[in-house]
Parts: sequence; structure tokens; C-alpha cells
Amino acid sequence: MPEIKEKPIESESEIPSIEDADDTVMRVIFSMSKATWKRLGEIALDRETSRASLVREAIKQYMEKLEQPQEQNPKIPDRQLDKILKECTKEDGGFEIDGEEGFIAKFGAKGWKLSDLTPEQWEKVKEKLQIGYDGYTFKPEPNEFTEKFSELSPSEEQTAWLSGETEEAVTESEA
Repeated sequence: MPEIKEKPIESESEIPSIEDADDTVMRVIFSMSKATWKRLGEIALDRETSRASLVREAIKQYMEKLEQPQEQNPKIPDRQLDKILKECTKEDGGFEIDGEEGFIAKFGAKGWKLSDLTPEQWEKVKEKLQIGYDGYTFKPEPNEFTEKFSELSPSEEQTAWLSGETEEAVTESEA
């Protein structure tokens, strides 16, 4: 974690103008890698501005993103979802759906709903669920498979996929 030190600026002439300076201007010192520092310098040169201005702009944009209404931010953090998907992926490439160490249990333990997944997140989950379904020795009937996920509150589209796509997988595997 970078060390951050704050020191009040005595006069605004010590720094370039800041368009959103509605409070006391602070000098903030933090560390970054040499490679990042160099890359920041190249970008600053291209944009004919200072590194400090780029950092202020980036921080401002990031904070605006955090302040967006909740609907625009995913309800389920990508990192946490990715962690669960990784934990449920077997060493042989399979995917564990059932049991205490399976996706349903781990996802449900977080109190999440499938319907809260973003479209991109649902695509990741679908891919893993298909791998898990294909890995069943005795594949459940489509309605049984769909029922496994009922406590995770899938959307209508997700329910249709759980029952429809898995049915196609059964047909393909029997062919």
C-alpha cells in the first residue's frame, strides 16, 4: 500500500490551477512504480499537461464513477464473483455446481441473486454452469437442474436458459 502524506498548500500559486478547487488545496505525496511514472509522463507530454493534472483528472473521474446511482454499479462485485467461479473450478477443468463447495452454496452464502448479475457476469456464470452440467455423470432433467437454482432467484431469462440450454446439451450429448 502506498504511503500517503498530506500537507496543506500555503498558496494556490504553488500548484497549477484546479477547476474544482472548492476546498482547501492539499499537497498529497504518494509512491508509484518507475514504469507508471514514465508512462504518466509520456501521456502528459502527448496531452500537453502535467502529470499532476492527469492524476487529479483520474481521481476525479474515479470518484464520479463511485458516486453514480447504484443501478449503474454492479450489485455483485466482479472480483468476488470471479473468486467464487475460480474456487468452484476443478483442477481437471470441470466446474462444481452442487455440494458445500459448489457454486450454488457459495453464491447463495453471499446472499446474492442470479438476477442481480450484470449481462457480462451472467455470461461468465453461464459458461461455467454449462461446463458443470456437461460434467455430470448422470445429468439431471432440465426441470431438476433449474430447480437447483430456485433459491438463487434467477430472472426469467436465466430460468429459460437453465431449462432450455441444458436441454439442448442433453440432446447433443445423446447424439
